[in-house]
Amino acid sequence: MSTMSKKTNPILEAKAREKEAREKLAQAELEQAQGQVHESFIEQLEKKAANPQHEVKVKAEPERKAWEKELARRALAKQHLLPFIVRTVPGYIPGWVHMDICQRLEKFFQDVEQKKSPRLILQVPPRSGKSEIASINFPAWALGKRPEWDIISTSYAAGLAEGFSRKARDKVASSEYTTVFDTRLDDNSKSVQSWSTNMGGTYNAAGVGGGIVGKGAHIGIIDDPFKQKEDAYSENNRESVWDWYTTSFYTRLAPGGGVLIIMQRWHEDDLAGRLIKRMKEDPDADQFEVVHYPAIAEQDEKYRKAGEALHPERYNLKQLSQIRRTMHPSDWEALYQQNPTLADGDYFTRDMFHSYEPSSRPPLAELAVYQAWDLAIGTKESNDFSVGACIGVDENDNHYVLEVKVGRWSAFDLVEEILNLAKRYSPRTVGIETSQIEMALGPLLNKRMRETSNFLNIERLKPGRRDKMLRARPLQGRMQQGMVLWPMGASWFQKCQNEMLAFPAGKHDDQVDAIAWIYLMLENMRTPHIPVAKPKKGWRDRIKGKSNKQSNAMTA
Repeated sequence: MSTMSKKTNPILEAKAREKEAREKLAQAELEQAQGQVHESFIEQLEKKAANPQHEVKVKAEPERKAWEKELARRALAKQHLLPFIVRTVPGYIPGWVHMDICQRLEKFFQDVEQKKSPRLILQVPPRSGKSEIASINFPAWALGKRPEWDIISTSYAAGLAEGFSRKARDKVASSEYTTVFDTRLDDNSKSVQSWSTNMGGTYNAAGVGGGIVGKGAHIGIIDDPFKQKEDAYSENNRESVWDWYTTSFYTRLAPGGGVLIIMQRWHEDDLAGRLIKRMKEDPDADQFEVVHYPAIAEQDEKYRKAGEALHPERYNLKQLSQIRRTMHPSDWEALYQQNPTLADGDYFTRDMFHSYEPSSRPPLAELAVYQAWDLAIGTKESNDFSVGACIGVDENDNHYVLEVKVGRWSAFDLVEEILNLAKRYSPRTVGIETSQIEMALGPLLNKRMRETSNFLNIERLKPGRRDKMLRARPLQGRMQQGMVLWPMGASWFQKCQNEMLAFPAGKHDDQVDAIAWIYLMLENMRTPHIPVAKPKKGWRDRIKGKSNKQSNAMTA
């Protein structure tokens, strides 16, 4: 009897890993807090027993344990933001992304306490629960710990910001809150525009562009400065938001105060984009910690694998794929993947990108395939990307971009990726840039080729004195001729196009380099021609051939 291997579901596996990690963390924190509470509880009983004026009432064991557990939960909520949210928001189901955001906000809070002037940008897709954390619960939790602080919370509309304020205010007045913190509302200051604590702290709500003169802020929050695409794509609106940020919002910060921007991206020059650009150009400008959470992971991350959803309990891969198919690719990349693109490029422009359907492409056997790699070794986020590109050329000199593979890999994994990509497309030549990395990788690659009997025709590419722009000229020329065709529905295409449109001023150029190497190889050889296979001869051809030979012999 044959047995079938059980297929695994990547979505369920991702959910299981996330749930297990969340439960382990919550249990460890609860046990730690419960242990501390238990010691405190026993100490209080011992003190009462030593004092004859107090009657010692020891609760029954189950009741005592339940009370210890409740005290532990209170202690956790006071110490950490995520347990506070779970305690005060009924039915809240956090994912790893919410845990990660909360941990970053706790660090942000500590930096404000130490007057370090923290700067944090969190780029999050729509409907991911960012406002629930950043504009409602974080300010309430922060005022519980520091009731004398001033907080300014803003959004694209005053009404939305005031809605966040109302929920934060009502939370501070709730019984769930008052069992954790001593902070109380000031009975004389409870409006949604501005309310105060009993210790003089304030929560002030305003729309982006609205007046906040006379208000101060230990923490300044901007939650989505643009309402919609039209606003973000208007240069006048972007300038207006920038002027408000620099002249109104920024000047309200207390010494050592922090700026928190949590938003979905719309445009490369939106508020987050401009701040990121300025800090790169000017080392004296505010240096923000920038964290982006793509809806679908583009590479392996700390808590998920490439291709996995951000929070599958809310939007799984099937639902995200449906959203992606409904939207324009550039809107999906900006809003959900946090990769906004320029309206057009400088070196490469949108009209240079011509598409093909994979079903209409000639089979691989009729293409001359070339592969090139731009190498970097390392798995940390600070490392550059390694990129492998494959292009197939048909007999009419049409160039089909088959695949662009991007990742951060260890040396061993990088060698496996090179061999796997070559096995998939059977390239005639694999180009690898001559460098220290190539020299270090060479022995391992040769060893794996012998072990797998997968021998590649490797061409070592020498950059010479040409800079990146000059190396990309042959690619640019072919694209201007309309001879480079792209599978625009491929999962990797949009990110590759974004990088090319931003070239040479973009943050990354690894994909441009890898593809450009192929065209440098092709520049040094004759354009390949794939001969059409001759049809096999049938019996009529063989009889005709024999008769021709006989007639030739008789003539001779």
